Amino acid sequence: MKIAGTATINAPQSQVWAALNDIDVLARVVPGCEKLEQIAENQFEGVVKLGMAGIKGIYSGKIRLEDVDAPRYYKLVAAGKGSNGVVDAVGTVELETLPDGNTSLKYGGEAQIGGMLASVGQRLIEGAARQLIGQAIKALEAQIAQRAPGVAVTATNPVAGEAPDAPTTPTQANEPVRRSVVLSESEQLKPETLVAGMVGEWLNSTIGKVVLVVIGVVIGYLLGRGR
Repeated sequence: MKIAGTATINAPQSQVWAALNDIDVLARVVPGCEKLEQIAENQFEGVVKLGMAGIKGIYSGKIRLEDVDAPRYYKLVAAGKGSNGVVDAVGTVELETLPDGNTSLKYGGEAQIGGMLASVGQRLIEGAARQLIGQAIKALEAQIAQRAPGVAVTATNPVAGEAPDAPTTPTQANEPVRRSVVLSESEQLKPETLVAGMVGEWLNSTIGKVVLVVIGVVIGYLLGRGR
């Protein structure tokens, strides 16, 4: 399965790049993310909950950033597994400053899906994936706006779900800092949103449109008989 597209983010390229490298932001724009932990530079582990039609599962996985070219480009390599299947994916993110000062975000990716997830059907999964990417981009822009200069985050109103860093001691000075973000249920992507994305894709397909026409004819016939 391959996915690609372009979106415009209403923010400067430097802010978009910073957001895409911030674990607090990433945790809130990864669809279904419950927990994200930075285990080393450019390496993360996470737990994601997915709901697709009748298949629901919680998946644990790892994400690694490669070929980092700040503030323009990086590649993501992800692998996840759960009781309902496995997912291996490679994606790219490329940023470019537009003439109006906003940022063009170009993304592309390819995923290999196995297990019960593969039985759902590629077209339906692609529909859900497009829906999720759209939501992720909207969430990214919202997170950038919240973190823009002039938007204060106080101690009484911290970023929800963020686990504070452990105090640094002399023996820890050279060790990589492990950071963890845990999201509440209200912050996580709901399974029904995935279903809506798949249904929307199906309705936009030729078969879906034909079925809608047939349903319309039947309803019209029944209404006509009732008169």
